Amino acid sequence: MLKTGKNDKKRVMNIRISKSKYLNGLQCKKLLWYIYHEPEEIPAPDEATQAIFDQGHLVGDYAKKLFPNGVEVDHSKSFEEGLRSTKELISKRVPIFEAALTYKNCYARADILEPAGRDKWNLIEVKSSTELKDVNYHDIGFQYYLYTGAGLKINKCYLMCIDNTYIRKGDIEPDKLFKKIDVTEEVKTTYSKTIEDNVAAMVKAITAKTYIEIGIGAHCNDPYDCPLIDKCWSFLPERNVFFLYRNNKLPMSLIQDGIFELAKIPKKCELNEKNQIQVDCEKNGKPHIDKKRIKEFLDSIQYPAYYMDFETCSSAIPLFDDSSPYQQIPFQFSVHVVKEKGANPEHYSFLADGTNDPRPEFMTKLKEVMGTKGSIIAYNAGFEMNILRKCAEVLPEYKKWVESIGKRIVDLLQPFRDFAYYHPKQDGSCSLKKVLPVLTSKSYDDMEIGDGETASSEYCRITFTEDNKDKNKVRKLLEEYCGLDTMGMVDIVDRLYKSLNKEVEK
Repeated sequence: MLKTGKNDKKRVMNIRISKSKYLNGLQCKKLLWYIYHEPEEIPAPDEATQAIFDQGHLVGDYAKKLFPNGVEVDHSKSFEEGLRSTKELISKRVPIFEAALTYKNCYARADILEPAGRDKWNLIEVKSSTELKDVNYHDIGFQYYLYTGAGLKINKCYLMCIDNTYIRKGDIEPDKLFKKIDVTEEVKTTYSKTIEDNVAAMVKAITAKTYIEIGIGAHCNDPYDCPLIDKCWSFLPERNVFFLYRNNKLPMSLIQDGIFELAKIPKKCELNEKNQIQVDCEKNGKPHIDKKRIKEFLDSIQYPAYYMDFETCSSAIPLFDDSSPYQQIPFQFSVHVVKEKGANPEHYSFLADGTNDPRPEFMTKLKEVMGTKGSIIAYNAGFEMNILRKCAEVLPEYKKWVESIGKRIVDLLQPFRDFAYYHPKQDGSCSLKKVLPVLTSKSYDDMEIGDGETASSEYCRITFTEDNKDKNKVRKLLEEYCGLDTMGMVDIVDRLYKSLNKEVEK
């Protein structure tokens, strides 16, 4: 039990832990302290995170449609008014959205409270994901503890998430969009049992004069990326051990041994082949070039060569008929065609316009460009092939053509994923965003649209919302971004050819 003096007791009583803060505290009590004491030190959500929040709000709106008689609590006036309105609606026995209650130091607003029988309630937490995670159980466990403590009789606890097997046909059908999972037993027997102790520990952390110093670790990214990462990880040198390619455990072990720099990993440390290449490159400052494997890869390219890249968008709520939640829908392609080795590339592109399903026109235009012979080169080609196969499921007239594409595909990621080529400035990554700058003079850094997530969100903004006054500008930026992807691949292949003749930059 927490021991406090008079002033401390008053401070403790004034602490209010919401369910989101409770989850923050489970992840890291240092983060929780900052939220209460130095919130200005916590950066605002980036565009990608904000897009996730927006998806969550949209999903919540569709979940409410399952309860047409439901009433939403108005929290806009004041905190106290929200509590008062909730109690009034509870007495009326109607489905309630955002029902707010407090208990001890805890506060929560349930997504949905559904009347059950004469005097009980079903507690329903809505998630925009397609699979449940441990953090979701902690979330609803906190709510169960609070609501039962406040005097509600909870009948069942449900987590309701997106059913990704749902295929839209006409208007969205909320009863098919969601799947409701009974988690009552897990909540009652496990996840609600530790709340009391957890909250006490969190209150103690919050009321401390300064934060508890917590070392870096897996909790920094689990279950969410912590907004304090830049602050907590700032002691690491720029060229640090976390650059080790696909090695999650070793960096933390090295940090505990006081080894922070990639170049200072001792020889006695047993590394896999790829990690050893990284350390050697870091020490000598030169790229690793396996000429035999690079030549084998380049020899697999048949001309004319088609360098291909797609941009896609997805939504929890399917935008078009014959699409599923979070299905990647292609809205843009860029293709650079090199008719023979060394020839100047010819550029072809497509960017959908309007709110109709872009897939039919996308497939038509792409087929017109791709020809019937020669290699089709993509970076991480499995992504593009999966998009084409999914399109062919909806447009079966393209099925044989897509099969023929699969026989011609060449994955430019291969020589970098296999470490046939590795440059220390890749920072342990084989992504196009890292490979392109080290092999060419080109970069995405100064582009207003310089990554796939931004491309997707900007396309959706100017296409499906009224916030589209800059539509022409954004469409031009999208064309530039996608075009750099494919022209960049042309340049990378050219540099690989030159690396065989020792003409690669050091």
